[in-house]
Amino acid sequence: MVYDIFKKHKLNSQHAKISADALINAELVGAYGHGLSRLKMYCERIRKRLINPKPNIRIKKISSSISHVDADNSIGFVAADISIKTAIKNAKKLELVL
Repeated sequence: MVYDIFKKHKLNSQHAKISADALINAELVGAYGHGLSRLKMYCERIRKRLINPKPNIRIKKISSSISHVDADNSIGFVAADISIKTAIKNAKKLELVL
């Protein structure tokens, strides 16, 4: 249902899943202030165009261990997910060099 709400607010399937999972996981670990209680706020921010539901996310490699992620005002869960995955990928490549 949370996924469907994000989809209705024009997030693509992947971004809606990442965002819905994050809110639900917050509830499951007892971080209620970071969970479903924030859904309305995120939807309002999308409607007000403070969050871009169709971001053009760009990743610029700075060095072998550093990347700059321009998430184009995407919802924070998506920006964090991409940034974390990029950092892990960079670290794994660096590990091979060491």
